[in-house]
Amino acid sequence: MKLKELVKELELFERERVPNDIRILGIATYIQTSSTRRTAEIISDSSPSNATVWK
Repeated sequence: MKLKELVKELELFERERVPNDIRILGIATYIQTSSTRRTAEIISDSSPSNATVWK
């Protein structure tokens, strides 16, 4: 099973404002950097603040 399908099936997120692809990218980036601020900088086109990444 693909990660994208698993995230959709488990309904991990309440809202659908951000596409799951971006969320998966954010999670992977956060795991690698351990920093919400750095993650927000890396995916800044779709996620403008580190508070959004933290949530």
